[in-house]
Amino acid sequence: MKTKYVLLISSAIFLGSCSDSFLELDNPNKVTTNSYWKTASDLESSIATIYSQMVDDYQGHYGTCNWELMEGRTENFAIRNDVRARYEISTFMNTASNGYASDLYKGYYVGIFRANQVIQYGSAMNIDDAVKDPLIAEAKFLRGLNYFFLVTDFGSAPIITKVAETTSDYFNTKSPVEDVWQQVISDLEYAKDNLPATWSTDKKGRATSGAASAYLGRAYLYRGEYDKALSVLKPLVDNESTYGYGLQPTYAELFDGEHENGVEGVFEIEYSLEGGTSIWTSDPASKSRCTFIAEECAPGEVGGWFELLPTKILLDSFLAEPTKDGNVDPRATATLAWDYPECVYYDRDFSSTWGSDEIWLRKNQNWWNASEGDWRSALNEYGMRYADVLLMLAEAYTIGTNVDINSAALLVHRIRERANLPDKLAVMKTYSKDQMMSEIRHQRNLEFAREGLHFYDLRRWGILQFTITNAKKLGYQNYSSKFEYYPIPENELNNNPNITQNDPWK
Repeated sequence: MKTKYVLLISSAIFLGSCSDSFLELDNPNKVTTNSYWKTASDLESSIATIYSQMVDDYQGHYGTCNWELMEGRTENFAIRNDVRARYEISTFMNTASNGYASDLYKGYYVGIFRANQVIQYGSAMNIDDAVKDPLIAEAKFLRGLNYFFLVTDFGSAPIITKVAETTSDYFNTKSPVEDVWQQVISDLEYAKDNLPATWSTDKKGRATSGAASAYLGRAYLYRGEYDKALSVLKPLVDNESTYGYGLQPTYAELFDGEHENGVEGVFEIEYSLEGGTSIWTSDPASKSRCTFIAEECAPGEVGGWFELLPTKILLDSFLAEPTKDGNVDPRATATLAWDYPECVYYDRDFSSTWGSDEIWLRKNQNWWNASEGDWRSALNEYGMRYADVLLMLAEAYTIGTNVDINSAALLVHRIRERANLPDKLAVMKTYSKDQMMSEIRHQRNLEFAREGLHFYDLRRWGILQFTITNAKKLGYQNYSSKFEYYPIPENELNNNPNITQNDPWK
């Protein structure tokens, strides 16, 4: 079920602690921290604003623009040059003054601030603990996510865990990368231990203990702590029926809008057709709860803006191994549209509409439903799929202290089996660590194309620069290791006297 978390009251939440009026009178029509934090409904509505921040078009990690930024820095996609700041990021020419990176930095702290409000004020509320405690855990999960995004995009950054009370509280110094990671781990650990394994049907899509465990596993994997990753991911797989997890039988069903919040959705980014009609607005009353990412990426022939363009490198990766039946990997046709027999895209025959060398994005494009110009889409995005849990655990088995290629092979086999690829289980069980990692890297690339993971995978594997250079990705001549992270934004450096630029951007 689509989330009911619509941003209705964020403008009514007072940003900070209130001091007494010099007249010692309260305006009965003004919402303050003293009058607001009273009921479970207040707490629920406040948590909704944290979720809403994550999908903000410019400032949200799972917002329209950042899907393009995450993918546009890899060999799999190119970004159109009509939006300068976005193009600069994709071609490794961005600086500390880049507005898109600055928006992300700001957005992460908006999410952190809202979570801090819930944790600080909500914890003091006099309501039933059985109601309150999971909601506080939910806020800690969301705060942990925002710190996860912050440290993986920017590195060293300030840690803020309470609502500012004085002017000096706004000017925080940076914490070392390790300290930011420990904040991530602390919040996700708390969420893992205090969130429910499932919610009622009307609350589908909200964070669960399984989602917290999965993101905690991802955090450990990004840190190269494979044994710890295994310790939190293995219980999810060993008890998948308890959490209701599994693989959707058909890969394309994950993106057809008919199977959302299903067995594979560990944490889905919820969209709906509720709300206003505009996406490019800061007014909550006018803002749509749908996504317009399809218009961003669709071809001009159907009214799209073709901002994110798949490359031949990605298509060739999909075509490298045919299925058992000699057909194309079904993940290819679920992800991309190109000139293959009987390809239909936006209700048009591909070969008679587009050139034989053109490749377009199909995944999460609402491509069967937007040919009349209505680009509103309620298709969910995935923050975490169960397929990711399986492949992360396979990686932990492969590189951890106690190497277990047999267990890794069984997990990778499940991914290959759904794609109807030839049965290599017996062969994979004989693989070396390097051979198994090569298979895992390949499967992750195909499985999660356009889902915002590939850049971070390449970076943590230490092959980002090699991949960019070897592929001769547009702008590869500009690449250096500093582009693995964004710089601290210039406006933050100008406004905060206690912060300095991160290496190697100094």
